[in-house]
Amino acid sequence: MTLIDGSNVTIGHLGIVAGVFDTLEIGKYIDEVIPKTRHHHITHGTGVKALSLNGLGYNEGRLSLMPDFFEDIATERLLGKGIQPKHLNEYVFGETLDAIAAYGPTRLFTGIVLRMMEKLPLGTQRLHHDTTSISVTGQYDREFKTRLIEIVPGHSKDHRNDLKQFVISLVTNQDGIPVFMEPLSGNASDKKILLKSIQAVRNNLATQQTIYHMADSAFYTSGNIQSLGQHCFWISHVPMTINEAKELVASEVSWTACEDIRYKYAVYEREYGGTPQRWVMFHSAEQQKRVDAKLMTRLEKQKKKDKIALKKLCSKGFACEPDARAVVERWHAKNPRYRIEDVGITSGQRRKSSKRGRPRKDETCEVVYRVSCKFALDENWVLKTREHAGRFILASNDVSIDPETMLEYYKEQNSVERGFRFLKDKRFHVSEVYLKNENRIAALSMLMVLCLLLYSVAEWLFRKILKERNATVMNPRNKPTARPTMKRVFFLFRRVRQVLELVDSTVHCRLLNVNEEVIRITGMFGGGFEKYYS
Repeated sequence: MTLIDGSNVTIGHLGIVAGVFDTLEIGKYIDEVIPKTRHHHITHGTGVKALSLNGLGYNEGRLSLMPDFFEDIATERLLGKGIQPKHLNEYVFGETLDAIAAYGPTRLFTGIVLRMMEKLPLGTQRLHHDTTSISVTGQYDREFKTRLIEIVPGHSKDHRNDLKQFVISLVTNQDGIPVFMEPLSGNASDKKILLKSIQAVRNNLATQQTIYHMADSAFYTSGNIQSLGQHCFWISHVPMTINEAKELVASEVSWTACEDIRYKYAVYEREYGGTPQRWVMFHSAEQQKRVDAKLMTRLEKQKKKDKIALKKLCSKGFACEPDARAVVERWHAKNPRYRIEDVGITSGQRRKSSKRGRPRKDETCEVVYRVSCKFALDENWVLKTREHAGRFILASNDVSIDPETMLEYYKEQNSVERGFRFLKDKRFHVSEVYLKNENRIAALSMLMVLCLLLYSVAEWLFRKILKERNATVMNPRNKPTARPTMKRVFFLFRRVRQVLELVDSTVHCRLLNVNEEVIRITGMFGGGFEKYYS
């Protein structure tokens, strides 16, 4: 028995990724709508599968569109017979990205989602809408007449206003599985994006179910609410820029306790944007603790700035004593968090010409009044602020929705935020962009979200299987869990490799490190996954 040189390659967790890709028939669908027209060895469907394996490879590279990653991957096992790393080059992937851009990244992803919904019993009762920005560097090819997006400066959610960016609009269901995405220019408005994504999902996902759309306060504008009307249910966070919301948060409230002892609520019937709504103000004990921990530090920093600003204001000369006092009163009205103490008025003379220096003997001077005072934080204001800091208002056009149900649904908004954290996770590198063509970047953004879809479907599917079988796996602390993250499952497969051996002039393929846990997990996933580990 002789080991063939260069045949020791990785399978790892990539068999699970390939299994999900096959189960959802993503490659088959892509080849149907974007057939191969060039002489390359692989189809666009296989190219997308290869890029997905690259994106979810936990490697220290990135989606760099180069064959280097595949030199240590069992490409024939994972991608198909006869496919070698040399076939997976930058030209093939470049043409795949161009084909996706020409077909439309959002259109292609929507088709994949609709195919997925035919295969899996996914719930779509709650949909969560949000946006994120991806910052990039470098110059971009502007010669194309039909650019899908523009890489331009915009409001950066990564706090990188020095860089250009593009935006991804994302919609996930309550399990964190993406059901809609759209790449957008870097200066796109959140208010318009969120409305557009709700309308697009309503058009694409025809269902008899009652669907709730969740979005943050950027969605909550009079125009957006009027556009959706009463037949599309939504839940949103009411922004504190609305005067009625400010007054409500500062008012005396008769609370009702939630089943979750960390929350209490009060219900109000309101109308905004011409639409009757249910407003529910909640008080979160956890949120109040978080604010308390930072409030005094923030107030002390602000106090130092306000002291300098007030001293500068008071040092000016005023024509009369009432004017001097009025300046302090106006400043206090704008800064109610302070108590004003020891207000003093002094008078003096200054040159009418406003020139510096001592006046001449015959020069006429004017009397001016200056004010001085001390201030300190108002304890009553601080107490009220601490109480109000734990308050927030949720609104829905379903005027009969239960307040606790509303809170439960909105808290699932974290699912889409987890998706964005996934896209920017440095262990995956799916958000690191090394392309010059804006259309290819738009196509690559679809592949980023496709990686999220594959990961989240794998996690949802495995947790569902564990629940049905009353089974568990060991978590990182070596304790059983029925809700493992897919990162943990991937880790359990990290050592699986493939080697080719020559026995009596015959080549045999052998897998290494396929232990009992790997066999048990792949067995639970089923035959579509087991073939990659047998």
